[in-house]
Amino acid sequence: MSIYLDWNATTPPREVAINAWAECQRSAWGNPASIHSQGQAARHHWDQARAMIGKALDCRLSGIVFTSGGTEANNLAIHAALHGASPGTAVASAIDHSSILRPLEQYPMHQVQLARVDGAARIDADHLRSLLDHRCRLVCLQFANNETGTLQDLGQLVPLVRAAAPQAHIHCDAAQGAGKTPLAFQALGVDTLAISAHKFGGPKGAGALLCANPGPFTAQLYGGGQQQNRRSGTEDVAGALAMAYALDEYIAHMAAEIPRQRALLEATFARCQQALPQLRWLAQEAERLANTCSLAHPGVHSDPLTMRLDLAGIACSRGSACMAAKRQPSHVVSALGLDPGLAASVLRLSIGPDTTAADLDAFAEAYIAIVSDICSKA
Repeated sequence: MSIYLDWNATTPPREVAINAWAECQRSAWGNPASIHSQGQAARHHWDQARAMIGKALDCRLSGIVFTSGGTEANNLAIHAALHGASPGTAVASAIDHSSILRPLEQYPMHQVQLARVDGAARIDADHLRSLLDHRCRLVCLQFANNETGTLQDLGQLVPLVRAAAPQAHIHCDAAQGAGKTPLAFQALGVDTLAISAHKFGGPKGAGALLCANPGPFTAQLYGGGQQQNRRSGTEDVAGALAMAYALDEYIAHMAAEIPRQRALLEATFARCQQALPQLRWLAQEAERLANTCSLAHPGVHSDPLTMRLDLAGIACSRGSACMAAKRQPSHVVSALGLDPGLAASVLRLSIGPDTTAADLDAFAEAYIAIVSDICSKA
């Protein structure tokens, strides 16, 4: 038995993405900057990928900068906003991904301030407002949290930032949102937004930064001046095209997948909680991704729990794959104000289009048995 319940860490590539990547590598492997026919074949697919992503996410084509993934896209947005800016402040939230928090540390001229969140991982709007003034250069707003699935209320938060710090650049990390829930870039009103292909069935090593202002900005990579001098380096045409096809497929099935995935997780939690009355679903009351459920049970450390589930053929995690080597609770879970014992027990389920009811039935059976066994020996 092999059941994969860690789709927020990465997703199996969709067949349509694999086919697009392979066909591009076979027939359009030229340098898209070359004027000969092989180069122009590659340029055609590059432009096709740009057009598909622009249509899927409601972004002007000139505002799309292809990157090596979500981490580079986040770093690029932060660099563009802070490099060369007069000293001021940069605001993020306590639950932002490390690809937001770590880059902010690289700009010591700007004081980093973190907005608090509530127990459901929702940004405290009043606290955020208190951090904003004329000195603010950058505000990072997460679209969806990778551990709890919480969707931030950007319809409230973006206007709040615009009113209190109109000069601030607003960046949105949407690595966990794109393809899983409706997302229209221009309607959000942010300045930049990051996506990552492998979170929605595309290849690793592909991503994009969407920009409201298609003009130049301070680049991180210098060289041949590709992508309007915003990101030098020979373009990864196959990766961009595979990403575009994967995103299209995810969006095409989104209307059916959202209620299906939500129902699967709710049924699974109900079954587990009936057998384990102390079980909690973190951020259950929040608006959240339909595919994500973070479970917590007192007295059950997530590390041995995850290992025993793996031995049973079930792959899930205790949170972000980027932080998996650290034994302590993640900074996201810590920000929720949980009791330390409960925080150490968090197990994240994240599902996808291939997840079946039978998969989650098998998980529930194994989870109940393992947790019951651990608790009986405590």
